[in-house]
Parts: sequence; C-alpha cells; structure tokens
Amino acid sequence: MFGWRRRRLAMIRGIETAAYAMLRWTAAGLLLALLACVFLGVVSRQMNAPLSWTDELAQYLLVWVGFAGWLIASRNRSHIRITVVGDRLPVHVRIKLEIAIQAAVAAFGAGIVYFSFALIKRNLDVESISLPIPHATVYLPLPLLGAALILQAARDLAASLRSWRG
Repeated sequence: MFGWRRRRLAMIRGIETAAYAMLRWTAAGLLLALLACVFLGVVSRQMNAPLSWTDELAQYLLVWVGFAGWLIASRNRSHIRITVVGDRLPVHVRIKLEIAIQAAVAAFGAGIVYFSFALIKRNLDVESISLPIPHATVYLPLPLLGAALILQAARDLAASLRSWRG
C-alpha cells in the first residue's frame, strides 16, 4: 500500500474515532439533560408549582437522544435486524443482500438530509408552546443525522464490497 494511502486511511480512522467519541459524549449529555429535566418537572409538580417548559424540553431531548442512539446502534451494528432469511442464504448472496441494505440506508440518509432543510424552514416561524424557541429546533439535528447515516452506510458498504471481492 502506498504511504499516502496509508496516511489518508489513518487520518480518516482518526476522524471517525473522534466523531464517534463526540457522539457518545453528546448522547450521554443529552440523556443526563433529559433525566434532569424530567426530575425537575416531577419535583416542581410535587411542590404544586409545575414548570410548564419541562414537558416540552423533555420531548425535544427524547427525540435527540433517540437520534443519537440510532447512530450509536448503527455504528455498533447492534440495531434491530431481522436476520431469519439472511442467515439462511449462501455467503455470497448474504453479502449482496448486505450491500443492498447499506445502499438503502444511504438513500434513506440522503432523503433525511434533503427533506430536513424544508422541514426546518417550514417550522422556523412556528413558536414552541412553552419554550422561547422556534419549533424548528427539534429538527436541527436531522441534516447531521442523515449525513452520519450516509457515512456509516458507506463505511459498511465498503466493508461488504471488500468481503465480496475476496
């Protein structure tokens, strides 16, 4: 392998490792924020002084935690997969099926990226019910989610192609 290719692959792996670490820390932070928000809502209700914004913020945080969890599960290949049929296929057909699945995941990610900008734009002037932010805020992670899905699918697709070729 050429030296420049090895350096480029090492750089890509380093970026991937750093992005994954950042994703895990972000997911942990979002989960802690969700826990604190729900706890604050429960305590404020028990004190007969409910904070109306905790419910809406908890909903936003739950959506974002779900996005982060989706990416982490996809990265670790621990996302729910139905493998009843795929496991019974010959190896070369199973690899082709995996290639098709990863291509579909990349296409889905591209769709998320494409449609998310219109969704964000459409909700910029819609005020949240109890928070002083536009409702579009809940959709802000979608372009990043779609891009991350595309990159993850490309990584898995490349691995499947390598195993298919030899």
